[in-house]
Order: sequence, then C-alpha cells, then structure tokens
Amino acid sequence: MTYRFYITLGSSQIEVHPLNFLKTSLVDAQEPGEIFYRRKFNGTLRFIGDDFELLYLVETVDSCTELVLTIEQKDSGASTYHDYWEGYFSTPDGFFDLDNCYFEITPKPYDLYKNFKINGDVQYNILDVAPVVTTSTLLVSYTRNRYLTDVIEYIIGQIEPTATVMSWFFNNEYNPVTLDINKYRYLTIAQKSDIKRPADSNPATKALMSFNELMEILRTMYNVYYKFDGTTFRIEHLSYWDDEPGLDLRTQALAVRSNKYSYERMPRFESFSFMEARDTNYTKHTISYDEKCVGGETINTTDYNLNVTTDIDYIEDRVAADDTESDVADSGFVILANYLQDVTLHVYFGMAYENAGSSYNYPNSWSYLLRAFFLHGRVLLTGNINDTAVDFISTAKNKKQDIKAIVCYEDNYDPSDYITTELGEEWFGGQKASVKQATIYPDGRVDFMLLYGEESNDDAKMPAQPKIIHCTITDDFVYTTLSEPNIYDTYYWIFYDPWDITATCQEIMIAAGDTYQVDLRDDAGAYKFNTSDDSLDGWTFILNDNEVADQSIHSAQCGATLPPAIPAVPVLNPPSQAAVCGPIHVDWSTSAGATYYQVWRNPNHLLAAVWEVQANPTASEYYDYEAGETNMTFSYKITACNISGCSAESNEESITHPVC
Repeated sequence: MTYRFYITLGSSQIEVHPLNFLKTSLVDAQEPGEIFYRRKFNGTLRFIGDDFELLYLVETVDSCTELVLTIEQKDSGASTYHDYWEGYFSTPDGFFDLDNCYFEITPKPYDLYKNFKINGDVQYNILDVAPVVTTSTLLVSYTRNRYLTDVIEYIIGQIEPTATVMSWFFNNEYNPVTLDINKYRYLTIAQKSDIKRPADSNPATKALMSFNELMEILRTMYNVYYKFDGTTFRIEHLSYWDDEPGLDLRTQALAVRSNKYSYERMPRFESFSFMEARDTNYTKHTISYDEKCVGGETINTTDYNLNVTTDIDYIEDRVAADDTESDVADSGFVILANYLQDVTLHVYFGMAYENAGSSYNYPNSWSYLLRAFFLHGRVLLTGNINDTAVDFISTAKNKKQDIKAIVCYEDNYDPSDYITTELGEEWFGGQKASVKQATIYPDGRVDFMLLYGEESNDDAKMPAQPKIIHCTITDDFVYTTLSEPNIYDTYYWIFYDPWDITATCQEIMIAAGDTYQVDLRDDAGAYKFNTSDDSLDGWTFILNDNEVADQSIHSAQCGATLPPAIPAVPVLNPPSQAAVCGPIHVDWSTSAGATYYQVWRNPNHLLAAVWEVQANPTASEYYDYEAGETNMTFSYKITACNISGCSAESNEESITHPVC
C-alpha cells in the first residue's frame, strides 16, 4: 500500500512527507453515550525539512490557523489513490523542537461530527427561541414555554446552520416505540423560575443550555440518540438504529480459530433522578439486575441525574404554600408533555405505574418513561424497576472478542455495520458482532474488538397504560380531562340532588379525539354519577383531587345513549408523497357517524407481507413516516368505525416511492 499526504492551508494544498506514519494507526470507536463512530488518529506524525519550515512559518504568522491533513491511499496493484483519512490541527496542538528542527502532531478527525465536538459545551440562551407558547393545568397557565423541538433545531442550527432536523420520535402523530398517540409530540421546555412564578412581572431572560446538555437530557429521559450525515441531523429512539450487514471474517485465515471471549463489566443498578420530586412516580427510580450475572460482589451503579423537574404538581403545591417555595430551586428546566386540542395546549393528566394517584405531566414521570422507552438496550432481559419485576425487550451486547483481519478499501468496511464471524455463527447461535473498537494499521491489518450477546424478547411489552377520566366540579363549571384521546365519543352523566324524577340529569360528552372539555354546571346541588356507558369501558373515573366518586346511578335514573349505526364504507384516495424521503400521505372520504378510522397497511410495521392496522386516527388522513423512508411498495385500505363496529373495507390503493 502506498500513501501520500497533503496539508490544506487556505486555498492551497501542499504535499508533505511526515515521518512515523507506519507506526501509527486509526481507531474506530463510539464516543461515550453515543451510537455513531469516529475514526481517530493514534500516534504522532513528525515533520522535518521543508515541512517543518512551513509549519513554523504558520506558527509565527498566525498560530490559530486551522490546517487540514488529507491522507490518500493506493492499494497494491491499483492505479489511483482514494481518500484514507482526513484530520485537522493548529500548531498549538503539537510540539516544536527548534534545536532539531521538527514538529510533531496527533491530528484530530475532520469528520461530520467535528463542529458538534468543538461546540458541544458552548451554551446558548434557549429563551431566544420563538415562538413562546402557553400550556395549562386546571389551575395554572404557563405562558413562557418553548417547544422542545424548536429548542433542538435552534441549538443544532447554531452549530450546523444548514442541517435539517428529523425525528419520528418527537414529530409523528403516533409514537414509533409505543405505537400509540404520541404524547411527546408537543413537549415544551421552560426555565424553572418561569414555572414557579408564571405570572411574575420579571420573567427569566436567560436559560443557558449547551448541545451536550440537551443531548444528555433527551438521551436520559427518552433513550434517544442522534446521527448526522452532513445534511440531516436525525434523533430517534435506540430501537430505530438497526445495523446493516458488513464484513464476513469467516473467509479470512487470520480470523479463523479466534473463538475466545470475555464479558464486559455491566452495571447492576441504573438509577434515574430529577432535580426535585414528591410523587413516587417521579422520584428516583432504579433498574436492578441479578448480581450473579453482572459482576459478582462489587456493586456497579450507573447514575443519571438531570437538572430537570417534571413533577409539576409538586411545584404548584410548594409555591402555593409560601413557606415551602424554596424547596424547588429556580435553576434548571421543566419539561411538560402536552396535547394539542384545536389550537390550545394542555398538560397531560393521568396515571402512571408506581402508585394509584393521578398527576399532571405523567408521561414525563420515571415510572412511565422507563416502561415506555427503557425496555430496550438493558443489561439483562429480566430485572426490576424499583420493586416491580419487569421483562425487557432487548439487551446491550456484552460478550467481547479480540480478532484480527486484513481489510482493504474494496471491502467497504463501515464500523456501523455488523460483522459475521466463526464465533458468532458456530458458538453463539448465529449472533452478529458489533464493533466496539477497531485499530486500523497502514499495512491493512485491523485489530477488532467485537461485542456479541444482544438478545431480544418479542413478548415483552410496555404494560397496559391506565386510562383515566378526570372530572373536576367547581361552583360554576364541570372540567373533564382524559389521560389520552378516546376513539369513541365519551359519555357520562351527573345526577343532582334530590336524585328522583325531578332531579337534573346533566350529560357530558367529549368528542372522539379530544382530551379536555369545559361545561357549565347545570345544578348547584350535591351530585352522583352514571359512568356505565360503553365508551368508558376500561377507563377509571376520578373526581376532583383523586376523590372517590359515587358512581351508583344507572341509566334508568339518568343518562343513556342509543347505539349509532355502523358507518358507511369510506373511499380511499391514491396515496401521495410530497418529497423523496417524506411521509406517505394517506387520505380518504369521511363517513357519517365515524368516530375513528382504521388505517390498514401491507406490509406491516415489521415489513412482513401481511395486512395490519397502523393507526386509528379520528381525522380522515394519516401520514406514514416509516413507509416514506423504505424502498418498497405499500398498499393501504381503510375502515370507518364507531362504538357499534367498523364498516367493510374500502378500496385498496398502493404507492411505490423513490429510494430514500
């Protein structure tokens, strides 16, 4: 193999001839807490003669000048050179020996992540982000929030101004992990002092956050990771990032009979904490594993602590009690999970898993987050969340193998691809290896450190989500909040004292797809409830501040609905795609009496050739993001539904979209 070297200085590219190159290597590895790889230079290059004179001239004229080092390689027998590696440095990064006239340097990688690493700790004022949005609980309106997605775009734009930010996780109507209505589509973030004192005449003017701080919050709360391809900054849940097939080392004699492995040290405990919390759904949560499988007697704990508070009820209670407001710090951030009804944001109210109480912002409790998004990538397939036994969906790889190989340019090696080996195929039941580290030498040798052992449990799922309907009655109004949209029109009735034929019977109806409603109170008397309508099957009814409601009223006394007719068959329009890689737009005619529609697709979400319901929208359109990025033909059909049942299937329509 032959190499040549160039330094780019301004608009000039100058060939140089460094010493020591054959003693160096390149190292592929993932940065801590990241899923992408960077290829770093290992060792030092020495420049002498004219090269030294050039670099010393740069040192004396402007030592801050960025110098780009390009290394090109030509394989034996090849006629052309190709790019081998690119790095950068400035002269203060190196070492000058003026007595012996040489300069030594270890260049840094000049790659797609360079700017994020250089500027990762630079803090930006997220209060410069527009628009400012308002969201509300029943008692308080919070008027000084920013959409979290706007903050993500703002901070990334400060580092890579032309980058396009994409995320199914934060933008889709249906969350790609829970496969349910996306409770994280309208997240807001605020400086905590503006949540403590939402009506203060002196609001916060600065809320500083760096890119690294933002990514840590998102990774710790939602188990999401990013990659950048030079154009698109993509941030998605861990389960999104699948490996592609790469090298097969079984064909190399150098790699045969390397069937030796050891275990990576894994934590026995993973602990997650917010800044402040009172409700046990939000207080510190710990995932624990069997000590016999994770390292024996020495306790190994990974702690995740965030400068974020999500227990909004606790903040409201502490502020309401004047002498305890200081229990909640002014510093830090508050992230709220909201739903959008018409043009108004409301904070989600409902029940998580740790206790029987309901609270605002429950989707951002550890109790909910860990069961929704942290069943993936765990240490073992079984463990505990606090004291509750849990089956996890997937595990991290922890069996480590050292293996050597020869890799040429034509092999198209990519450290993100999985690797096939004798150990994985013959001893680990066909498991594929991931690169933990690869040391690449100039002669084509590569020392791989590979990881195996990722397991999955397709039967493990997020526990059924408690569905809550919350009724708050004041002197004048009846407020109704659903923990998530119902696919049916939701009915219940309030029966007022004297509870006889002369009594007032007030019907409350929340339209399908809505989660919040305010009605005038029809009577000032005491009240009981009829909650027997089929639309509330599987829902828990809560009154006021988690009070027990008298639900003894039956339909003969107050309240009843007639079953609606099954809706007519809708007509499906041809699916369309506005742009390459954009979502597939599926729309259809409305059907009278339908409260929701079933969107059927072939192939299903696992891309198997079967029909499967993808979503249950209450509107007559659906955006299919997964299909928009998959080079296949997708077929759709629709059924119109209400509480009485579903129509026959519509016509089928198909679309084949360009390669993304």
